[in-house]
Amino acid sequence: MEHTVSYLVYIPLLPLLGALLLGVMHMATCTGSRISEKVYGIIGCVGPALTVLLALRAYFNLTGLPEEGDYLVQNVFTWIQVGDLNVPMGFLVDPLSSLMLLFVTFIGTLIHIYSIGYMSGDENFGKFFAYMNLFLGSMLILVLGSGPVVMFVGWEGVGLCSYLLISFYSEDSDNVKAGNKAFIVNRVGDLGFVLGMSFMFWAIGSGGFDYMSLKANAGGLTPAIAATICFLLFVGATGKSAQIPLYVWLPDAMAGPTPVSALIHAATMVTAGVYMVARFSFIYVTVPEVGNLVAWVGILTALLAAIFGCFQRDIKKILAYSTVSQLGYMFAGVGVAAYSAGIFHVFTHAFFKALLFLGAGSVIYALHHQQDIWKMGGLKKKMPITYWTMLVGALALAGCPPFSGFFSKDEILYSALASGHTGIWMVGVLVAGMTAYYTFRMIFVVFHGQPRDEHAYEHAQESPKVMTYPLIILAVGAVFAGYLNIPGIFGGHLAVSHWLAPSLADVHHSGLFLEIVAILTSIAAFGIGIWFAYNKFYKKQADEPVYSGLSSFAYNKFFVDEIYHYLIVVPYQFLGEKIWKNIEPWVTDGPVKLAVWLYDVLAKAFRIVQVGYVRVYAIYMVIGLSVMSFLISRSLNL
Repeated sequence: MEHTVSYLVYIPLLPLLGALLLGVMHMATCTGSRISEKVYGIIGCVGPALTVLLALRAYFNLTGLPEEGDYLVQNVFTWIQVGDLNVPMGFLVDPLSSLMLLFVTFIGTLIHIYSIGYMSGDENFGKFFAYMNLFLGSMLILVLGSGPVVMFVGWEGVGLCSYLLISFYSEDSDNVKAGNKAFIVNRVGDLGFVLGMSFMFWAIGSGGFDYMSLKANAGGLTPAIAATICFLLFVGATGKSAQIPLYVWLPDAMAGPTPVSALIHAATMVTAGVYMVARFSFIYVTVPEVGNLVAWVGILTALLAAIFGCFQRDIKKILAYSTVSQLGYMFAGVGVAAYSAGIFHVFTHAFFKALLFLGAGSVIYALHHQQDIWKMGGLKKKMPITYWTMLVGALALAGCPPFSGFFSKDEILYSALASGHTGIWMVGVLVAGMTAYYTFRMIFVVFHGQPRDEHAYEHAQESPKVMTYPLIILAVGAVFAGYLNIPGIFGGHLAVSHWLAPSLADVHHSGLFLEIVAILTSIAAFGIGIWFAYNKFYKKQADEPVYSGLSSFAYNKFFVDEIYHYLIVVPYQFLGEKIWKNIEPWVTDGPVKLAVWLYDVLAKAFRIVQVGYVRVYAIYMVIGLSVMSFLISRSLNL
């Protein structure tokens, strides 16, 4: 049952208004006005901070509703009304969107606060905060939208903002190319989303095109139509959430400032695809074949990204591939119909991945934007807060009990094993070991051993408090967020899963033996991965590697980008330069030139009779009157 409220619109509106105000202020500085970074920082953080309070209000209002399954709505105005299509600009808060709201606003606010220190001294400080506010506002529209069309507005908004922020340092052409790559690759996925929405409206949209109406009418879908809708929507999800084959944009997105990476990876864009699949779980659960596809694509993406992560040397790209890998886990969860497990991993991942990216930003800030881990070392003494908080994030990412990542990732692996997806479970365990290995490879190389760049080491120091305080808060979340969904085997009650139950079509499994097997194998994988990393990079202090053979193949990411370039980009360029370049003038310029030629011919013909003499015009009048008289007499039979 729905309950109408009047404040949901302010949740996305506050950061959007902040973006507008900051943008106007930045434009004013271009004309000579001077505005301090402190003013920009306060305005940039006020909107996100207020959204946290409104998100909490929505959560407590939702918990106070009389019956399970009740939800909050606000229809601001009728946006589209054409025939059977009636789309309000509406917002919805149910258990799923409320959980997303809480961590998106909270972590987004911490990243904004951190950015005050990280971006200090940048000449485009105000523009950066305008883009960040716009990014957060777009994500909140995506999460709050009461139907897929409103979701798509936010979906495209975060796509635009990712382009603006990835290419923020536009003086470097490589950054612009990275922004273009993200924008173009996501357009491919977005086509799938649009087609999926179109099929959905055609099949069941006449009864209403909001989530609740679609859910009520989904029972009339044939298996073929349901499978088509789910597949097309998943194509959209592979773009936003960087899954095979559209994952290639996300590692290059590291071109933007580090807080952007944290916002993209933890609280906004990349979680959108998982959220969308979970939101339409009432359709996905009816076509397990598509669910199997989702799960296998997810777990193979997790494996591929983990392989790449083991060989990266850029600290941000290590974390970027870990995000792609963890997103693969999330899709494996929703693919095996453990939707709450997948969403819970989205929740815990937001804390420890934001922590790791902001910690990496702290290191980069201290080393004057050095990102190569093989030019670091020994930073534990110089940056103790950054070290200990990043260590907490690393333990959570690697799945060490009792940190948050252990509970959420283990729930996914257990669900895969219990549902009969043994192959997915085995690959997931392998990826867990690889995750522990490359995560602690980064920690040991960056913070332990001897400094590899003495000059950078001597000048390194701990980041300012405006950057370290968010790290400490996120570290607390990385430790304790998992306790919100403790399984029964540890005496818990899966509180988050029960909270999400009205929104998701979970398929639950029970089996104490299988759960014990899943837990023990996860812990063993974590231990083995740590052991290899410890022996190679801490105990033996391995030197900078020189890759050859298969390791060189993995270091170069299996040349996937190069394959895409030659299979897609080069033929497209050939088509444009050699073929379309010669055809385009006829297609676009041809009709215009024909019209111009026709007017010229008519003008020249008409010019013959326009001589400028009164006597000639008198003759024309006599001739005209004679012709008219003749025609009138004929018509009257005179």
